[in-house]
Amino acid sequence: MEWRPRHYIKVTDYASKSVIKVLPADSLLDAANLMIRFKIRHLPVTDTEGRVIGLIGIRDVADALLKKGRERLEEEKVVDWMNDQPVKVSEDVSLHKAVELMLETGVGSIVITDDMDVIKGILSEKDVVKFLSVVPSIEAVANVASPISTYVLAGSSVREVLELMMELWSKHLVMSREGKVVGVISMLDLVKKALEDGLSAPADDAVKRTEVLPPEAPISLAAAIMVSKNKEALLVGRKEPDSIVTEKNMVRGALEVLSKL
Repeated sequence: MEWRPRHYIKVTDYASKSVIKVLPADSLLDAANLMIRFKIRHLPVTDTEGRVIGLIGIRDVADALLKKGRERLEEEKVVDWMNDQPVKVSEDVSLHKAVELMLETGVGSIVITDDMDVIKGILSEKDVVKFLSVVPSIEAVANVASPISTYVLAGSSVREVLELMMELWSKHLVMSREGKVVGVISMLDLVKKALEDGLSAPADDAVKRTEVLPPEAPISLAAAIMVSKNKEALLVGRKEPDSIVTEKNMVRGALEVLSKL
C-alpha cells in the first residue's frame, strides 16, 4: 500500500470491507456463533436494504447469557440487545479521525456508511492493530499497556469470570494459579465455552498462553505478533508479567503513531 501522511490515510485503507452482518430478527445465538466462527467481537445490524440500524457485540451476548442462560439465546432477538446508536463515519474520513473517535467514545468498532446509511465497511480494534503492524514505531509497549490489577483464580467458573468482566468493563483478564500467571482469558472464548459446556464449566479451559514482551519492545512488534498469531492480548514484563496490552490498548498507541506521521 502506498504510504501517505496521516490526514491522507483514509479509514477505508485499513477497515474491513467484507462485513459480516446480521438482521434485527436474527437470533442472538446465530450472532454469537458468527462472532465465534470468525473471531470478531462486533456485528453491524442492517435492514434488508443494507442500511445500518445498530451494532451487536460480544458484551451484549455475554450480558444475555448471564441474564437469560444459554438455553434462551436462540429465542432472544438481536434487536432486543443491540446498540441502536452505533458510531458511524463516512468513507472519506481519515484513519486518524476514526481512531480519535474510537477513543473519545470508548467503542471497539466504528461502522462506515455512505450518505444513505448503507454499510461500506467496519473499523475494529483488530484493524487498527493491523495498521500498527506495518508502520515502524519505536513507541514502547509499556507506554500503552495496563497494569494487571485483577487476577482470575484457577478453578473459577465461566459465570464468575464473565460477571467479573462485566463489572470491570473488560474483555480480557489474566488467570493465575498458585501465584503464577497462567495466561489470558478473552470474553469471546468464555462465551464459546459457555455455549459448549454451560456457565458452570471451569474457565480454565478458555485460558490461552501468550507471549510475554519486555517493556521496551516497540508496539509495532506487539502488533505484528498479535496479527500473525491471532492474539487479542499480550503480556508485558520481565521475569514475571505485570502488565497486559490488549487490542484496545493498541488503539491508544495508534493515535500516538498517527499524530507523529
